[in-house]
Amino acid sequence: MSDSSLSMPSHSDDSVSSGVPLSGDTHGSGSFESIASGIPSGYLVLQSAGRWSDVFRLAAPMQVILGRSSSNDISIRSEKASRQHARVWSAEEGWMIEDLGSRNGTRVDGQTIREPIVLREGNKIEIAGFSIQFVHQIQSADGPIAPPRPAGATEDNLTLAMDSASITDRRAKSDYLHGDPLHCDPLRGESELSRERARGALLQLAFELAGIDTAAAAIDLVLDRLAVAVPFRSAGAYLVSPADKKSPADAAIDLARISLVATRQSSDGKPGSNSYRRPADTAIATVIGDDGQAILARNVSGDRTLATENSQGEVDAVSMILAPVKDREKRLLGMLHLLTTDPAAVFSPRDLEFVLAVAEILAESLRNLRVRGKLDRSLRRSQRQIKVLQEQLGGKIEIVGQSDAVRDIGEQIALAAPTGATVLVRGESGVGKELVASAIHHASRRASGPLVCLNCAALSPSLLESELFGHEKGAFTGATDRKQGKFEAADGGTLMLDEIGEMDAEIQAKFLRVLEGHPFERVGGQSPIKVDVRVVAATNRDLQAMVAEGKFRQDLFYRLHVVEILVPPLRKRGADVILLAEHFLSQFNLQMGRRITSISDEARAMLLDYRWPGNIRELRNVIERAVVLNSGTSIESKHLLLTPAQHADTDSSAAAASTSAVDVSLADLERSHIERVLRHTDGNKSRAASILGIERSTLDRKLKRFVKDDES
Repeated sequence: MSDSSLSMPSHSDDSVSSGVPLSGDTHGSGSFESIASGIPSGYLVLQSAGRWSDVFRLAAPMQVILGRSSSNDISIRSEKASRQHARVWSAEEGWMIEDLGSRNGTRVDGQTIREPIVLREGNKIEIAGFSIQFVHQIQSADGPIAPPRPAGATEDNLTLAMDSASITDRRAKSDYLHGDPLHCDPLRGESELSRERARGALLQLAFELAGIDTAAAAIDLVLDRLAVAVPFRSAGAYLVSPADKKSPADAAIDLARISLVATRQSSDGKPGSNSYRRPADTAIATVIGDDGQAILARNVSGDRTLATENSQGEVDAVSMILAPVKDREKRLLGMLHLLTTDPAAVFSPRDLEFVLAVAEILAESLRNLRVRGKLDRSLRRSQRQIKVLQEQLGGKIEIVGQSDAVRDIGEQIALAAPTGATVLVRGESGVGKELVASAIHHASRRASGPLVCLNCAALSPSLLESELFGHEKGAFTGATDRKQGKFEAADGGTLMLDEIGEMDAEIQAKFLRVLEGHPFERVGGQSPIKVDVRVVAATNRDLQAMVAEGKFRQDLFYRLHVVEILVPPLRKRGADVILLAEHFLSQFNLQMGRRITSISDEARAMLLDYRWPGNIRELRNVIERAVVLNSGTSIESKHLLLTPAQHADTDSSAAAASTSAVDVSLADLERSHIERVLRHTDGNKSRAASILGIERSTLDRKLKRFVKDDES
């Protein structure tokens, strides 16, 4: 080694203490008061020839002396360095560094330090031209752990460079995992008892790894277990970083992608126990190749094709094990490296087998963690998508309103939904009957099943039968394929039939049989089909009157009329008009990217006075148009397009107030006035009764009479 070199002498970190002033040639091993626990460990990463050469681990309480003297913890072989140049120690603030009165000073990140400072993550310490980086995690250090393969180097010549007498064993699989459990190889000099103990340790490791959640924790556990089972001086675990997206999936592993992620050192107090030295590039390249095997090398001392120099420029390793971490598809995930420096503690073939078995178990753990990570990420994406869909769907099944009528509907849905009973939803066109059916479905035990909707008025009798029950290929002209009907599609869920009053009499009979639990056949088919479907029917017609006229089957009416929910028209819901308008405004703002934040008082008054012959459907269209044709931030009266013939100025209440309309009955005037007062009080019946000068119970009776008048 040249006169100017960086070295790390061999002495125990257990004998290193701090807290006393240093002077002269005093070695940094004096005693000092124990620092409180909780200071994170760190690393001093020493660089040589553009790559990491040594990793010096810092663990509180500790102090490290850097300088030219060979007795220092880190020896800097340069005339520009003082004998004791600087020191690093643990304090309450963290890891500190100070210059010890050196001739040429100590620099941190290019700045000469004049007093002790706290080391921060990534700080570069410069002493006598040498660079030492401080990090809390090894993988955070700058620069590669090993440089890319030299130009012109091939797998063959790298392998030849390692064909030395030092390599005493190569193995692709461990007999601990792949051999006969009852077999004991006498050539290895190992008893069956010791093999069973090893298998027990491997079983325990596999069991513990099954409960690990991260790759870092898995590697830490593996190194801890290896430290108990194998007498190494230092060990390192490496992982393969992901390939560049431009690189082929099967591209060879470049040395630059092999990153050191964790180290372990023996705690026996012997020299060098706090320093980890990586293997040589040629050794790494051979082991990580497609046909690479785990190797056991002895007599490594001086062989630079297998090991790297220590901090004093010597290859002092005595034996070494290098094992690839490959999954069952032979994909390289990482590497384990163990070495000894004591001639009395040389690795054996049994150690190689054990380390290789550990590497295989670790590979499966890392593979499972990667698969689990992908599944977790996929699950999180799915959950985000589900949340978005639920929010979007929520707008379609949410019944908006605070009026008594809406609260009554909510109570009826809550009672009927869990029962599975057939429900008949009645109301004018556009009041939201399909919304009620959706709410019943999503509040029932069938919520996870399909919700299928069909408008009976939109199809001819023959097409309606085909849509409901399906048809076989060739059943009629145009039936080129077998078709599944709505009953089959809704199996396990809910079938919502709108405009049920428009169903043809012949189909009513077949429909009734299915409601009663009988199987059915597709049009043109003979095979019976039985389904589990809940039916929610909707109509804007008076089915009872149709029964009396002979236009609707009486038995089907009774079968549908198990539970009836009457949805009131929008004009009878008072201030719900404003709540619905604001709800639609929020939806259209989101869909169209608008920022309309309010509805003016004049526009609100227009919405409340309007009769809404098209009910909620009409209101939605009015708000949508107001948003589309609005460049401001508020909906004004000019943005509302309301049908003049149905405006409040021409309704019964206005007519009653006009001198030209004198044929309005007293009952109509009373009803009109009550409705106007309820709109004025936002549907508050108590306030309305007070304004009208009547009891609340009297008002309730009048409102019920109005509902009966509408139904008759």
